[in-house]
Amino acid sequence: MTETTPKAKKAKTTAKPRAAKASVKTAKAAPKAAAKNPIEVASGIIVTLARTNFEESVEAARATMKAGSIKTAVELQNELVRATIKRNIDAARELNELTVTAVREAVSPYAAKFTEAFEKLRAA
Repeated sequence: MTETTPKAKKAKTTAKPRAAKASVKTAKAAPKAAAKNPIEVASGIIVTLARTNFEESVEAARATMKAGSIKTAVELQNELVRATIKRNIDAARELNELTVTAVREAVSPYAAKFTEAFEKLRAA
């Protein structure tokens, strides 16, 4: 029995599958003006970071499985590691700034009173 329609030949592509770049999907910073509580902002940053890291890992795993060679697979994994480290460092820096700001705001009334009391003690 013969087929009436010929099968299409699969064309080999030479392009290597690539993982998404870090610049394409980066963890979005939570809007600081909308959230009043620093804990909510930090939580948003952490949740967004975790979601982005998971999605990027899944995309990289798929691309790695489709890679034609070990060298390509290793390159894809290296790209993922670099992007993930950069994204995590950026998020840690943002969380650090948020923490420092929150602590300064929380301590500022006490710092003013301490300075005032110290000045009175020094003057005496």
